[in-house]
Amino acid sequence: MNRVDALHTHFNSVAQRMEDLPMYNAALEVACVGFQSYAEREIGVLVTPWCMNLTLLPAESDSWADWGEERIGSKQMIALPSGQYEGIFGWSELTGGFMSCSLFSPMFEFTEQAVAIETAQEVMKALFDGANEAPTDRQQALREQKAQQAEEQTQAEVESVKTRAAKPEKLSRRGFLTGGFNRGQQRPE
Repeated sequence: MNRVDALHTHFNSVAQRMEDLPMYNAALEVACVGFQSYAEREIGVLVTPWCMNLTLLPAESDSWADWGEERIGSKQMIALPSGQYEGIFGWSELTGGFMSCSLFSPMFEFTEQAVAIETAQEVMKALFDGANEAPTDRQQALREQKAQQAEEQTQAEVESVKTRAAKPEKLSRRGFLTGGFNRGQQRPE
């Protein structure tokens, strides 16, 4: 069984145990939507009757790929084209480790499975569109700092050019009388 199917199977079994809880939306069922390969990982949206999560299955090279059940709840930032997202580590015997980022919880605003699936598909489109980037506060501060430094450098260059242009070259009497036309010529000795 591949990891996405294992994820689906795991959450189906969790859903059976959650049916009587008040956060459970009986109009919905478990679905794995839009899973695709990204940076050697598999990423997609997990839809359940109680939540919709962006879900990332690790690459073998990920430091958290070998984490076990004892690390459930650990957090780590996930870098995607649309920005940085905080992932929370989850684990099951079927899937091993995975990271989740909550999109919707609870799911009562979804009255039909089709609407939840369509929303998940739109999330996947938006995630990989750099135009949707939402930088973190730290990223925004660094960008503003770089922009300020670039503005200061540009302003310094403009001032340097103005200063050089404002200082006329000192002319000799001969230069003054000839209008400075002979400046580049060497005088024979």
